[in-house]
Amino acid sequence: QQHPLMDMRHLESMIGKAVHERKEVHRMACNIFEGLAEGIVQHAQFAVTGGGSSGSGVGQEEDAYTSWQTECKLATQYTKCMTELIPMLEVEQIHSDPRVPAIRSLLDNITQILQAVKAYPFVSIPSSLLGVSSIQQEMTIQMDKLYRATLTCCMNSIKYQPQLFATQIATVLPSVVEPILMLEEGVLQSMPVKRLIIMTSFIQMVLQCVLYDERRKDCLGGKNAVLSMLMGRKGGGGAGAGNDEHGDGSNPNNDPAVIAARETVTALLAEGTIERLIECIVGKFLMLHPEEVEEWESDPEGRYETDLAEEAILDAASPRHCGGALLMTLMSVETDRVAKTLLDLTQRVFQQLPQNDVNSMLSREACYRALELCHNSMIAKGKRRLNFSDWFRAELLPILQTELAENNPVAMRAMQARAVTLTQAYARSLKGEEFDAAFQSIAKLMAAPDLVTALCASRCIDHLAILSVQERESGEDSPQLLAVRSHSVFALGNAFALANRADSEECLRVILMCVSALVEANGVYLEPVLQAIAEQLPPLWERAGDSVPIHSCLLSVLTHLIMKMGYSTVENSHVQAVLFPLLDYCTDINVVNRAETLLEDGLRLWLVTLLSSRVATMGSKLTSMLPRLEMILRSGLEPHLSLKVLQFNSILLGKQVVEPLGEFLREMLVTLTSRVHVKAKASGDEMEDDGGNSGDNSKERDVGTVRDAIAALGFADILMQVFPDLGFSISSPAIGKVMSFICSADEGGQRISVPIPLLVVALSAFGRMVWINPNSFDEIFTQPTVDPCQQQQQDVKVAALVKTWLGVVTSVSLATMISKKAQTIRFIDQKGAALSLCSAICRSPILARVAGADIVEFTRQLLEVEARGNISTEALVEAACGATRQVVGDGPLGDAANMTAEMLKLDPLLSVSLKEALDNAEQAVAMSRSQQQQQQQYIM
Repeated sequence: QQHPLMDMRHLESMIGKAVHERKEVHRMACNIFEGLAEGIVQHAQFAVTGGGSSGSGVGQEEDAYTSWQTECKLATQYTKCMTELIPMLEVEQIHSDPRVPAIRSLLDNITQILQAVKAYPFVSIPSSLLGVSSIQQEMTIQMDKLYRATLTCCMNSIKYQPQLFATQIATVLPSVVEPILMLEEGVLQSMPVKRLIIMTSFIQMVLQCVLYDERRKDCLGGKNAVLSMLMGRKGGGGAGAGNDEHGDGSNPNNDPAVIAARETVTALLAEGTIERLIECIVGKFLMLHPEEVEEWESDPEGRYETDLAEEAILDAASPRHCGGALLMTLMSVETDRVAKTLLDLTQRVFQQLPQNDVNSMLSREACYRALELCHNSMIAKGKRRLNFSDWFRAELLPILQTELAENNPVAMRAMQARAVTLTQAYARSLKGEEFDAAFQSIAKLMAAPDLVTALCASRCIDHLAILSVQERESGEDSPQLLAVRSHSVFALGNAFALANRADSEECLRVILMCVSALVEANGVYLEPVLQAIAEQLPPLWERAGDSVPIHSCLLSVLTHLIMKMGYSTVENSHVQAVLFPLLDYCTDINVVNRAETLLEDGLRLWLVTLLSSRVATMGSKLTSMLPRLEMILRSGLEPHLSLKVLQFNSILLGKQVVEPLGEFLREMLVTLTSRVHVKAKASGDEMEDDGGNSGDNSKERDVGTVRDAIAALGFADILMQVFPDLGFSISSPAIGKVMSFICSADEGGQRISVPIPLLVVALSAFGRMVWINPNSFDEIFTQPTVDPCQQQQQDVKVAALVKTWLGVVTSVSLATMISKKAQTIRFIDQKGAALSLCSAICRSPILARVAGADIVEFTRQLLEVEARGNISTEALVEAACGATRQVVGDGPLGDAANMTAEMLKLDPLLSVSLKEALDNAEQAVAMSRSQQQQQQQYIM
């Protein structure tokens, strides 16, 4: 491990290099700034005026047109380059930096260019281009590109130089907001999506800029002076500094341009203006467009995927979603006013417009969409701005309960679909009876003739089912869960029928996730319809093809079915027709990318299948999969799961599963655990993969390594419990190395830090190892020596280990204090540690001498706890078996449960008498003391 001073020098070197590179970039940026700024003005002027040349002949017109096209491209590219250059300028002191006048001049010119090209469609055609065919369209396209590049440059200026750009806010912000307020819906929708995205993003950036917010001006504070110094800056107060310690007028709160910018933003949020802006967003951005209404009819799955699917909601590359993003920004800035405006608008549309008018229904759908987007703010900060319960009963529930046919207007069907997604967004606000009514109505809508509505209903039912499971209180079924169970058979039937109507991968995925959630929520309550569910699975498997999402959903469905209904599911012929081909497909690591996409979920399903299998009916099928398991183990993929699968295969099928792999498993366990201590010795306490490669995934590697080491030690512990002799020969090398490392010290004499979960499982495995071979303690920790100093070091190491061990098994967590089962599990760990240590005392003179008294006292106290609690072996076995129930769920367990119970009954670390172990330990300690006294008398 490197000395701290060496690390500090390395850090100083890295900082020095970064500062040098930063200064070099800054120097180059300053060198090209002036030429780039002049180029923007020159080329933009020629682009707007048509290149500055005129002609009357055809050849001259063509030359002018070609020249104009070149100028347009240069103006756009120069502006984009300036956008990238602005962050590199790093103006800190705007009142003293000599570059500020040039930057102000650039921003003035950028604003003038923006004003010149803001019209859409562009109508001012230069005289030199009047004779060119289609020039109107071409001019509009080129000016739009320049407009977008210029507005993007303005956004970067706000981000990196907000105080310098403040002068332009009074001109630029109204010019961007004005089209949203003034243009007709059709004209606005005819604009390119990229233009609308940049326009709304600019408004959002202005609203979110602290410098332009009058209410947050007192939040401005000085920048970190230490960080500024490290990065090579001489001043601590920048463009955003709110102090004026030097009296140089650098406080932005006193800057007239900033004050004017704040007044402009305040005017945008003033009463009357913000309400109008919100109405325009809802009416012009969020309302369904005519082409979308047509798509609803011609391609309903496409309409669902592009607008209503879960992923599409976060997609900003559309007018609707960029308008929604602007609405949510307004909501975050003026929460109460925006909420009131949306509610008033929704009520006004409902009450004043004709109920059966198509435009009225589209307007209501848009209002519902707006309330759905803002649902978090509507009920945030301890204030409910919308009484959803009352509104649901009065307005939404009647919509959900209306039966619509295919010939009903799309607007009416869209409003019903939006009512479904709105109910999903506010589902936590539904009370018991309302939840029941919502679930029943929406489950029925999965069979709606309108496919978009049915798919929305499927996703909503998925959400409601999961929500009902999450709200299960203290082991008792909540009213929501009871409501789900009362309508789940009906919902499942509609879900499978809907799957037959859906063609796309995304839509089928949504339906299967709904099925999975319903199975999870119901468990054994679905057993009467298990056969009907199972019969639906083979056709879905055939449709899956090579689709990763569909296979993943089938894995989820089967996992929940087996977990919740046990061996009756595993033994169902229809389930088996999908289960084993699916397991084979997902665990075939020879297929490219299969290990990365499906292996982990496949192993989880395999594990659940083992826990729910009976050997008499499933033994041959389980045995046939062992070659695949060996392939996965040898590949080193997902060892935390593959070792678990091997463990339960060995419990079910016997020692012959493990014996052929003995030598390989010995090496594998050493490898998985040595990654921890080998790397830790090389670079301190960090736990990384062997390569030691740093990067973005280093933290993930650390977690994976610790997880795999814990899995390896847990497997070693169980293997020694099931097959003591075989398990000891396989596991002891790895456990010995880990324990030697845990008791070692670094170069500074400090003990190595080990994560508590790893320490707990390592000590448990070591205790099992010591019980099988009590001499293991001395073999690992003591060496024959006549050097008193080395003898003292060994004594300190052994004493520290015992102290740590007893500290770990006696530590009390909150879960242990409140749970009787947790207390029993804790007693099992304590008894195992006591028996192992007592056994080791009888074989290890050093352990008896150094820590014998502590071990005896610990065992004596534990014996008193056992007597007071009347803890029997049967109680310990029952508590130990409870962990399996947590893994599997509600369904009847397979043979693994009974085999595990029988194995635990015979486990000596559960069944051996503590009294007998204590008596033997006391004799060994007494003998050790007697020998010490004799040695002292001999020396004297």
